[in-house]
Amino acid sequence: MSKASHSRPRRPHCVVEDPSDDFWINGVGTDPLALGNSSIEPCKYKGVDYAVIPMRTLNFYLVRAAAALVFTFYLTACGGGGGGGGESGSTPASAPPATNPASEPARLAVLDSVPKADIVNVDPALSASSFAVLGPSDLSVELSSDCNGFIGNTTRRSLFDFSATDVDQLFDHNFRCDFNENTGYTVTANGARSNDAAFITEFTFSTGVASPASLTIVDEFDLPRTDINDLFSAYIGDALFDDLELPSGVVALIRQLVLELADANWSNLVDPEALYDVTSQKVSYRSRHPDGTPSAELTAAVMFPAIATASNFVARDRVVILTHATGSTPSNLDNTDAWYILANLFASRGYLVISPDNYGRGGTNNMPETYLMAKRTGLNTLDLIGQVLDNTRYSQVYSGADIAIIGYSQGGHSAVGLHLLLETQGPDHWSVKEVYSGGAPHNLYQTVRGVMQHLDGSCDDGAYCRYVDEETTVPYATDRIFPGFLSYTDTGLLLEDVVTNEDINPAFVTAFLTDDPVTDHFKAMLQLSSFTQLLSAEDNFGDSTAKVHLYHSEFDRLVPFANTLELASLLETALTVDFHERRCNSAGYEAIFNVTEKVGVIHTLCGLSVLNQALADFK
Repeated sequence: MSKASHSRPRRPHCVVEDPSDDFWINGVGTDPLALGNSSIEPCKYKGVDYAVIPMRTLNFYLVRAAAALVFTFYLTACGGGGGGGGESGSTPASAPPATNPASEPARLAVLDSVPKADIVNVDPALSASSFAVLGPSDLSVELSSDCNGFIGNTTRRSLFDFSATDVDQLFDHNFRCDFNENTGYTVTANGARSNDAAFITEFTFSTGVASPASLTIVDEFDLPRTDINDLFSAYIGDALFDDLELPSGVVALIRQLVLELADANWSNLVDPEALYDVTSQKVSYRSRHPDGTPSAELTAAVMFPAIATASNFVARDRVVILTHATGSTPSNLDNTDAWYILANLFASRGYLVISPDNYGRGGTNNMPETYLMAKRTGLNTLDLIGQVLDNTRYSQVYSGADIAIIGYSQGGHSAVGLHLLLETQGPDHWSVKEVYSGGAPHNLYQTVRGVMQHLDGSCDDGAYCRYVDEETTVPYATDRIFPGFLSYTDTGLLLEDVVTNEDINPAFVTAFLTDDPVTDHFKAMLQLSSFTQLLSAEDNFGDSTAKVHLYHSEFDRLVPFANTLELASLLETALTVDFHERRCNSAGYEAIFNVTEKVGVIHTLCGLSVLNQALADFK
């Protein structure tokens, strides 16, 4: 049933005994913000006729009006007007009329940035930063800055389903510098359209005092290799089924199928043949809040072989970065956490393993998580990697400059985002050699849009909406995706504008699908964390020598298979890509798909296949 129909029923007449903040009241006959008669209820208060508008409705449309005013600025800055409903695809923006070259360039507003422009205490030791703007596809851009050692580049994304046609691309300007303490900086993006109309964006911020190196060991212990060999078997016998939250009858049906999958496909997980005892550390480190202010509260797990008792150990030439899946907190060092188990298995084979907690987990669990926020998650991880690799305590384990990134689901999205960040803003002496990503929402925008289509009843068996399950998928949006994006970016919306009684507000669903301007900035933020919309993989990954392994099950009911299908097509133009299409599409997966409609089962099992393959490659 469509949730779009869940509107408040009109009353032919009402009497207001005590008007409060629940209603906005104005005289009958007015139509504030042209809401229409469907939003107004006739009422009496003390014998006087009034029109009563539910406050929730009014707030939504006030936001819409404000967004329209803000967006007028974007249209003016880009040299044109226009609007109307969006299409599912992107069309080139028309060139503006020719302008006087001597006139001042039009200014494009900053859409999003890390750090935010008003931050005055950016840690000068954390040199990677970025800012994003909206613009037309024929805009060419050059970056410059007054900081020393400036290196800048621009990642361009196609823009979909926007309310205006004057902008059709997202420009993500990335840079790094050698910053001084207590200094103000400006990064300038000078642009010109095909008719020489000039545009400019100036992004300014200030540094504070450099924070001292703060990689701190919070907890540490050793785990014998004999115990490591048993970690995964214990997990699939108990914790895995707890994580899946299956009814007991379903567990009985699929337990044997899962064990058969394990025996046939997960030998490296079931029988890892650990070579070394492992030292596990919970660490805190210097990084940044999602707005760019300094923070030393982020946490991570660092694991490595306990080589003091090992003979003839040879330091490995690459470090393994594990980007965790939904619900995992690697720094808890919990043997029921799949990512903790995996970190131990890699470390037992001699590798230094770094597994960060997302901001909002571990040491920052009192804050909304930066869930699927690629830029912010990647910058935190970049800060962590640098501090671990610069610490001499790990130099006996790792002596190279190569990086392998492994993630699944949310972690698979983080893995691709980190790869992109390292190619555009990472130190020159680091090299990404392998990326393993599976089951991830690489087209985050279309994945969220698919949920909206399902709720609206307009799915029509589309690739991104056909398996949407409200009981599972909607909470992923309302509890995980929306809070971070609405807390840390300037969308013009609050969580209460989008979520009502733990459901997505039907008015917001309608606005989202009809390209209402109130949703524009929110859509842009989702698209800024979508990788399939990159205009050119070659421009951003062209120098990469990494081999990218992609996995996804076509039976996945949680994250649509189309996400990885699209990403593989894009990356193949610039990288060596191995899309393991058959890995999670065997007869065993199909049998489980037919036995249970529980959303997360196939998704989780495919993840284990991915991790098993990664372990096999790192023997």
